[in-house]
This record gives sequence, C-alpha cells and structure tokens, in this order.
Amino acid sequence: MSSAYDTRASWWPLALIAFLGIAFCAACYYPGAMSLDSAVIWSQARGAPSTNIYGAGLRWLWWLTDKLWRGPGPLFLIQLVLLWSGLALIARALDGGLVVRIAFMLVAAAAPVVFVLLAHVWSDVMLMATLAFAVGALLRWRDARVPGWLTAFWLALIFAMTLRHNVLPAAVPLVAYAGWLHRDSRVPAPRYRHAWLIAGVVALCLSLQALAMLSAHSAQRRYTLWPGTGMWDLVAISLAADEMLLPPATHKPELTLNDLREAYVPWSNVPVFTATKGRVIGPFFALDDATATTLHTTWVDAVSAHPGAYLAHRWRLTTALFGSKPREWPHELVYVDEEQSFRDNPPVAPNRSTLHRACIRLTETLRDTVVLAPWPYLVLSVAALALAWRRRARANAQAALAMLASGLAYAAPLPLIAPSAELRYLGWTCLVAVIGAALALAAAGDDAPN
Repeated sequence: MSSAYDTRASWWPLALIAFLGIAFCAACYYPGAMSLDSAVIWSQARGAPSTNIYGAGLRWLWWLTDKLWRGPGPLFLIQLVLLWSGLALIARALDGGLVVRIAFMLVAAAAPVVFVLLAHVWSDVMLMATLAFAVGALLRWRDARVPGWLTAFWLALIFAMTLRHNVLPAAVPLVAYAGWLHRDSRVPAPRYRHAWLIAGVVALCLSLQALAMLSAHSAQRRYTLWPGTGMWDLVAISLAADEMLLPPATHKPELTLNDLREAYVPWSNVPVFTATKGRVIGPFFALDDATATTLHTTWVDAVSAHPGAYLAHRWRLTTALFGSKPREWPHELVYVDEEQSFRDNPPVAPNRSTLHRACIRLTETLRDTVVLAPWPYLVLSVAALALAWRRRARANAQAALAMLASGLAYAAPLPLIAPSAELRYLGWTCLVAVIGAALALAAAGDDAPN
C-alpha cells in the first residue's frame, strides 16, 4: 500500500526538515546533558565494572563511539538522527500532502516533553528515539514492502530491548502489529490465522525478552533491582502505621521513625538512602539472598496488612509522575543542565550558547506547569485511540492502535514499579501519543491492506 502523496521527490523535503531539525537541536543542546546515571554508564563503558542496574545497550554503544570520539556528543547525535529519521519515515506514511507531513514532524519534535528530554544523554531518550525509528521503518516496510526496512525494524527493536529493563510492554504491541502485517503471507489457512498470529507474537516477544535478559546478564556485577522500590514502599507504610517495618538487616539499629519521616518524599526513593545519613542501607550494598528474601516477605506482609497505606503512597507517586512537578521539587525531575563527572571520566565542556541558555530558561519557567506534565499526552492517547478504533478498517488507524497501545502499555506498570517521578520515564509515551494521533487523523482516507 502507498499513501496518496508518494512520489520520489517527496523524500527530499522531509530529509531536509530532518537535517535542519537535527542541526537545530544540536545547536540548542550539544553535547547533551549528563546526569549522574549517564556519567556512571560512561564510566562503565570506559572500563569500570559494569552492573545490571542500567540496560547494557547504552553502555555498549558508548564503548563503541568512545573509540571514535570521546564523550557524550556522538550518542547525543545518534539520538537525534534516530528520532528525526523515524519522524520522516512516519511522515511518509501520512496522507494529506507535504505540508501535513512537515507539520507532523515539527509538532512531534517540538512537543514540550519531547523537546526538553532531547537535551539529555539518557537511556530513556535513546529508547524514545530508537522506537520512533523502529515505528517509521515498520510503516515504510508496510507501504513499500522492501525487506531492508523490516530488517531495520527488528534491529532497532532488539537494540531497544537492551536499553531499559521494562521495554517489553512497549514492544508487544509493535510485534503484534508486525505480525498482523504478515498475516496473509505467513498463514496456511484462514481457519488457523489468529492462532498462528498469536503463537508467533508470543514466541517473538519471549525471544526479545530473552535477549534483554542475556544483555543484562553480561554485566560484571549483578544486583536484584526491586529492593530499592520495595524498601521505599516499606518506609511509606511504616510512617502510615507508625511502626518500623523495614527488616533489621536493611538498616542500622539507631534508625528511628523520625529519621524516616524527615527523609521520605513522595517523588523519589533516593532520600530514603541518602538523607538518613547511611542508617538505611542502600539496596545495592550488602543485600545477600537471605536479606532479599526476608525483604520480599516483609513487603508482602506489610502490603497485605496495610493496603490503604501502600496504595496512598503509590498514588502520591502516580500523581507526581503524570502531573506537573511543583517548583519546590528538584528540577532534576524534569531536566538536567550539567555535565556531571564520575570517577575518572574526562571533563566535558557544556553548551554555553545563547540559544541553549534561552532553552533552559524557558524550560525552567515551564517546569511546574501543565505544559511539561505527561497527563495531557495520556488524554491525547485515549482520544486518538477512540478515533482509531472507529476507523479500524483503515491501515493507518490499525497502525495508530498499535502505536498508542505501545505507549500506554509502557506507562501502565510505572505507578507500581517506578522508583521516582522523573519525566524521562514517560518520554516514549508522550512522543507516541503525538504519532498515534497523527496516524488516526490520517486514517480518514486510506484503506487497509487486504
């Protein structure tokens, strides 16, 4: 299937817009801001012992780019190229002419949450860019049936699986849509079509998850990641129940409820470990198997005994995650504007241009407003989902359903698993809301493939 405005010349304006977009974003933000997480990953890419706290993909890519050009700059440019090329490929799938396609690219990249996150070298941002490219490659394969685009989709999706530990919910709808596009050529008889499709999707998703687990297993130091969130939950329940529920092995004897009360905040688990002056043992230090088992049992018992306190704590995190961040909260929940150092990492010169300062001033002005809150993107996703469902017989509506499901599925577990309310966790959900809305609106005139 091809969209109505599908000439060879239509590539050039889109490619030009992508090039100009990359240049503008680079002028605003190059070499990309580095938080402590970014600096630690770079240190591991340079030879420090690697851990499974972070996905392996960014570390592997940084190890490679560091051999060509040291620092975050190459990764930052790769993010921009992936994002803008993905947007160009998605724009090619839209009907309505060149103006509509260019407008989509500009609106998607300039969506406030997306544009602010693009300033950073983070695995979350690389994931957002990689999935955008994967979606664009899949749509291009749908329209042109050139095998290379399908290969590009799978390679991008495999790389995405190595970037974050929680990518699978976002990947499942994309794999299902790819299977749906294969359904006529791969199924021996219509009677078994859906069974074959479901089996294939399940097998592919399990394979992708196995690859992700193998990439995490490649780390030199491996930790159980859940305790950081579990201990934060127990602190919140302890304060509500006015009873110390943390297992003795996870804290020093002198820890009191007042210590926890002064340290607890609803937007991050970090102060529990830092503001208690070491009285709560960090989740990645001296947590042996026996302590981890005890912690899990204690957490289950505490949640069972105090479900209201647990849900209230998680609701506070959810409203902080999806809502506007109050100005008194750290701006790092929304953006970082520095090149943090770690161990023996070489110093990185920050962007000190006038354009960069203007972008940061604007971000700081807006960071506590609805403009940088994720919830409007959720509203857009739900509205676009309803529109796409009404038009589900059309090809772009089917694509919209898959893309929107990917973004919503990625966000769905966060209220229960997120350790903080950082905006970056919802980058893909916000970007794909704009992509899905554009595809749903573009589905007015196209037809689904037979």
